[in-house]
Amino acid sequence: MKKRWVLGLGTTVLSIGLAGCGQLPQDTSAANTNTKEESESVSSSLSKSDDGKLEPEEGASLRFRTGDEEFGNAVAKLFEEKYKVPVKVEEGNSLDFTKDVMEAASGEGPDVFMSPHDKTLEGIQAGIFTELDPSLVESLESDISDVAMKTVTVDDKVYGVPVSIETNVMFYNKSVVKDKPASTFDELKKEAEEFNDQKENKFIYLSDVTTGSPIYPMLGTYGFRLFGENGTDEDHPGFDTPEFEKGLEVLADYHNIMPISSGDLSNADFLTNQFTEGKTGYLLGGPWNVKAFREAGVDFGVTNLVTYDGHEQKPFAFVQNAHVSAYTKYPKAAQLFAEFLVSPESAELLYSKAFKITSRSDITSVDGLKDDKELTAIAKAFEKSIPMPSAQRISAYWTITSNIGPAVFDQQMTPKEGAKKAQEDWDAFLQTE
Repeated sequence: MKKRWVLGLGTTVLSIGLAGCGQLPQDTSAANTNTKEESESVSSSLSKSDDGKLEPEEGASLRFRTGDEEFGNAVAKLFEEKYKVPVKVEEGNSLDFTKDVMEAASGEGPDVFMSPHDKTLEGIQAGIFTELDPSLVESLESDISDVAMKTVTVDDKVYGVPVSIETNVMFYNKSVVKDKPASTFDELKKEAEEFNDQKENKFIYLSDVTTGSPIYPMLGTYGFRLFGENGTDEDHPGFDTPEFEKGLEVLADYHNIMPISSGDLSNADFLTNQFTEGKTGYLLGGPWNVKAFREAGVDFGVTNLVTYDGHEQKPFAFVQNAHVSAYTKYPKAAQLFAEFLVSPESAELLYSKAFKITSRSDITSVDGLKDDKELTAIAKAFEKSIPMPSAQRISAYWTITSNIGPAVFDQQMTPKEGAKKAQEDWDAFLQTE
């Protein structure tokens, strides 16, 4: 999962220039042609209707940008039927945050757009996210996962609608794991002693160890929490703590059950093929793997990550959020549409059209998803996961761990040396800001 970091609107403008991005779209026929001051004036009166509920503005029309166009079109149709507000859906990469910022500021962007949750603070600082009306917030807090809501809440204010969720789980191949799947690292080690065969390229457990997301559960085993307990302490990532060094010791220990180079483990196709061919019993993955495993005809299950020395290993939680542009001419209609993206009927479409898991806390009534054993298990695991910090300096974490993680795993660097290098790299990063 690639992450980008830019600081505020001014730095975003610079990053676009450095990246050589293309020109902004020339179509300005849509609604977003007002100034930010006008939008703020409209937004300030959102909750003043007689019944306390939002109603779309007269003559409203919206644009919605999403990477799941089929889902977007299906939801837009239902929304128009309910509210009589047409929604034009356009395909867009949710990771292209700099484009979202620049288009919003120029009045050319969509009214509602999807964005990964690690961009929440950045969007607020750039001034492109609308704070949601209290009447909608109350409804969202009642229906949406608490973990997901944390990703759009800053200083008790809510700036978006969590739509879909992801997290890491441990898949197990039932042709290899014939009994109850391992629940502890010691059990994995015992199974590795019986199953591993380097000549045959067989390993009981496999996971990428070259990026900060899959190794985070290992790093956090003894209490390391990136940027503090709430992921908001921008000045202290925690690389200088004993807990981080002990986490690196856990990472190094995993080499004993998967004695293979970190370079090979960075190959997603290799990992998938090993699992589908029955050459590995367990694989760290997520909901994005499920369809491929089914199409390959694998008999597999989903279980939680194993404990280590009695400690839970908690993965990152990832959320795709819908945000309302601060520059939209129709903030009421736009907020209603964002909320509609997590309605029960939209949750069903999210599963059937995009094969994704809704952020709703109760999925037992979501047709299709409620009967999907594997995705249901992933949704339950999500509730125990830790939201990936939306701290703007998180880019340093991705860079630093991509360097020291493989080195520690490959035993080219001791955990102590890795922790020291991480702190040195962090200090150097601060000097270059």
